[in-house]
Amino acid sequence: MRRLLRVFSRTPGNLAASVGLIAASYLFRLPPLWNARSTNSDAAVVGLQAMHILRGEHSPFLWGSGYQTSVDAYVAAAFFAVFGATPFVLMLSALSLHVLATWLVFATLRRHFALSSALLLTAPLVFTPSSVHTYALYPPRQASLTLALAAFCALDRAAARVPSRAWLFTGGLLSTLAVSADPYPMLLVPLALFYAALVAPRRLLVTIGGCAVGLVPFLLLHRLAGAKSGPLGLTLDALGHHFDLLVSECLPWALSYKVYFAHDVMDYQPWSAPLPVRVVQIAGALSVLVIVVYGLAAFFLRAVPVHLRRLGATGALTYPLAIGGFLVSVMVMDHFSMRYLAVLTLMLPFAAAPLAFALGPKRFAAFFAPHVMAAAIGGWVGYGPFVRGVVPLRETPELADDYVLLDRLRARGVDRAMADYWTAYRLTLLHGEEVIVVPKNAAEDRYRPYRAQVRSAPVFAYVFDPGRSREDLGDTRARLRERYPHVDEERAGRLTVLFVAGHASESVP
Repeated sequence: MRRLLRVFSRTPGNLAASVGLIAASYLFRLPPLWNARSTNSDAAVVGLQAMHILRGEHSPFLWGSGYQTSVDAYVAAAFFAVFGATPFVLMLSALSLHVLATWLVFATLRRHFALSSALLLTAPLVFTPSSVHTYALYPPRQASLTLALAAFCALDRAAARVPSRAWLFTGGLLSTLAVSADPYPMLLVPLALFYAALVAPRRLLVTIGGCAVGLVPFLLLHRLAGAKSGPLGLTLDALGHHFDLLVSECLPWALSYKVYFAHDVMDYQPWSAPLPVRVVQIAGALSVLVIVVYGLAAFFLRAVPVHLRRLGATGALTYPLAIGGFLVSVMVMDHFSMRYLAVLTLMLPFAAAPLAFALGPKRFAAFFAPHVMAAAIGGWVGYGPFVRGVVPLRETPELADDYVLLDRLRARGVDRAMADYWTAYRLTLLHGEEVIVVPKNAAEDRYRPYRAQVRSAPVFAYVFDPGRSREDLGDTRARLRERYPHVDEERAGRLTVLFVAGHASESVP
């Protein structure tokens, strides 16, 4: 990595381009960064674990998971140690990993293209659709994706006249270390091996050796008590459902020719784009189709330099592999499953390399601009309540209710509570564990010691958030009043708080 940085920094203009690229990556995410307190509970668990890491409490797994590691939590802990433990810093830690990955892709492309073309090719990682925001802004998978993209950067560095064994080994190592961190990038491992075979076919065993070493943490982790295989199953039983979902919802959303945004926190609805934007969206999607087809076909065209043929074929192959995996995955459920197609955007700069060469800088810029514009528009609109048109909001009104809630709890001397899963851990992180909130369903626990603290309290609160809670408040209220002799009700803005006298049961009925 030091050698890469040294070589890269010698080229005039690279430093300014890198600064601009990094600044644009952060600036484009200002709306969710400013509103980081609205983070979801899955991400909040990473932040809470990071807080406990700084207190000396370590675990190889992410809380409540037997297959995801705590790598992202350790990255967050490092950021917390410097900047403090807040939702903003948690999101900043994940985004910084994505920005690093973006820069590595840019550095790879800069070896083959002029500065302007390398920046344009990298633009889809800067102005990203919602499928990438899911990982760029909210842990726990960003560390694994950054390692996976770093693997391709290393393998590309190996492509000298005499291929470097060190870079080949490093590429293989990083590709499987990524899987050791989280199974999500497993799709990219065969692509890394394919690329290594193209770069140095006679030294493929070196890359395979790196892959073997990188898998050691994965194998060791899965021998520990509590380890699980994770959601890696495949099935043909839902092929029809998955295909319909892919064609009508997920692929359009992932490629930015259909946009969903949150009308109200978690209530995602499709955006009715104006006709001019719709034209740009369709043109952008068609440009991706041409890029992928040409990236595969160019592998056999001698007019394209061999190093771009290799890079383009590897990036283009991501599309049939990712789409095929989507169709047979047991994890695909609804339109939010578009997140499993995030690799399409991440590998697009490599897939586009052959066409960028064939068209030349000006014609390729005109050809590629609709997709970059569609991704930027879709990504910005996808921020939902965090923006008003082109203006980002510093704080959405609903976030003020969280502090009204804290005041209500303090006034009652209550610091233990239950809520729907999507409310519970988010509030625990937001209030720095001053209030411990656990899911109403004990089966959704991510950290069992919290449950014991709530059960030991003589009075607990039940928090209902209409934007995140999945249950019926009237039904929950009735059941609590049946079981407990005294239940008071207060409002904290749009939140409803039920103060319950008595020790909490394992789960709210």
